[in-house]
Amino acid sequence: MPRIRWSEEKILEEIRKLAQQGHSLNIASVRRVFSPLASIACSRKYFGSWRAAIEAAGFNYDEVVKVRRWTKERIVEEIKRLHAEGKDLRPGAVSKIAPRLVTAARDPRYFGSWRSAVEAAGINYDEMVKQMREREVDRIKQSIIEEIRRLYNEGKLNEISSAWRTHPQLFRRARHRFGSWQEAIEAAGLSYSDIVKRLRWTKERIIEEIKRLYNEGKDLRVSVIQKEYPSLLASAQSKRYFGSWRAAVEAAGIDYEGMVKGRRQKISKGAAPEPEQQEGG
Repeated sequence: MPRIRWSEEKILEEIRKLAQQGHSLNIASVRRVFSPLASIACSRKYFGSWRAAIEAAGFNYDEVVKVRRWTKERIVEEIKRLHAEGKDLRPGAVSKIAPRLVTAARDPRYFGSWRSAVEAAGINYDEMVKQMREREVDRIKQSIIEEIRRLYNEGKLNEISSAWRTHPQLFRRARHRFGSWQEAIEAAGLSYSDIVKRLRWTKERIIEEIKRLYNEGKDLRVSVIQKEYPSLLASAQSKRYFGSWRAAVEAAGIDYEGMVKGRRQKISKGAAPEPEQQEGG
């Protein structure tokens, strides 16, 4: 656990957090779950007493020091409060923010199960679970859409078109949630046909792309291009175009051997670099 940088504000924040999670705020309980908080709060440097810290956090100390016992009414009240705040009421989610509430609800003395407690609060359990799942799916879909838009805005059309290879996890999630990669792209507000059309390779486009990467200082070694621009490499190596990456690089006016050894020379569109002078020449 990272070391906490204590301050009065931090102490109050942690006290309120414990209360939100359903923990009792009497000092004996706090010492069991978060001993440093009680000690720091009571130190002369900060509040001097637990009462002062509790009251500074906005709680009634006399109410807090009482051991709050669960009742059916209190469990129902807490569930209704969480529901009104829009919290996910599935037991796994509630256990993260109010573990004692779930434990109490499942106690045979009260409701015996979390479902029964939720329904006692007047909430349709199955409908709630359905809504939470739909909300979760919507969040996942939105994250997929945002990632596709990011790739598009960064000009990585080749990565979008060959996502099954360049972004396999994104590709699988998109197909699972949207039914197909095309539908995911269109859900992001992009035209799938336009993207595919713009990515049709020609010799001229391959050369143009190699020059652009070279002038941007990109590493053009085949191992690097394979990882970062697989569509470009595959097209350049195809018999339909250049047959090899070396041939494509040289067709762009770049000294392949010099490039591999790290000797760079700026090139412009349509112009090959000046030949290097030989020693003694």
